[in-house]
Amino acid sequence: MENLCEYKKNQEHKLVYAWFDNSEKVPYNRGQHMSDLPDSIDIVILTHPKELVPFEREEIKILKDKGTKVAYAVSYDDIKAKYDEEQITASQIQMKENSENTFDGFLREEVKKQLAYSETFDGVIIKFNGKNPKYMTDEDRVSYEATQEVFFNTISEWEKENKNKFLSFQGKPQNIIKKEQLSRFLHIIIEFYQVTDVNKFSLTIQDCLEPGVPTDRFIMAVSTPSLDSSDTTTGYLGKELATIETAYWITSISSEYNKSGIAIDNVQNDYYQTNGTYRNVKEVINIMNPAPIK
Repeated sequence: MENLCEYKKNQEHKLVYAWFDNSEKVPYNRGQHMSDLPDSIDIVILTHPKELVPFEREEIKILKDKGTKVAYAVSYDDIKAKYDEEQITASQIQMKENSENTFDGFLREEVKKQLAYSETFDGVIIKFNGKNPKYMTDEDRVSYEATQEVFFNTISEWEKENKNKFLSFQGKPQNIIKKEQLSRFLHIIIEFYQVTDVNKFSLTIQDCLEPGVPTDRFIMAVSTPSLDSSDTTTGYLGKELATIETAYWITSISSEYNKSGIAIDNVQNDYYQTNGTYRNVKEVINIMNPAPIK
């Protein structure tokens, strides 16, 4: 255990982030227990951080004892979608007409509320896709920049009070107007979910390489295959597993940017393997960080 913690903390290696669906609060098989995840995963991101039950808190401690950090996500786009959905009653519409900054106020309070879940966690993933400001009018860009200021300033306030916790960014860094905001993040997670060909990975990264975007900390996000047998595209690049192909791609060297590791969505799906639990995740780890040959 001591060697494992030392490896994660101090030894240079390709990192593994993993999203774990902890929505089941009364688990009925081992695949619903985060404590069964492979030991070499560096950061586990829980999808339901708000109400942790006793067994989850115990398993978070088990992960931390292994040197694994536990985090959750705060998503700008999810907050925006929630706000838009709530604008359906006449009273809300009237309120919106009477205030030019209704969403900014809603955004600030929602971010504060979600960041307050962080006591049990080691860090937070800040998700932001947003819109590309290049195609906005000057007026829309000014408004959009002000909204981004609200979002990131609220995070900064939390950060000052939580210096022992980390922040990572997920989404589209090219859509952040003030790119200096990105320097605070431990890693920048780029989503490859819609990429269908490994040869297009580089193009996805190139879209992000605007002046001011840090190039020394990219993490590539892909998914495990769906447990729905009718879904033959999620988690695949053609007929190959996206996790495995991405792991090999990460081991290749680029002179333009650093491939710091992988992020695996729906990691719990890989538990259900006929030839060994979490077999593909373990293979990903071994591809990126092969054990030394004795």
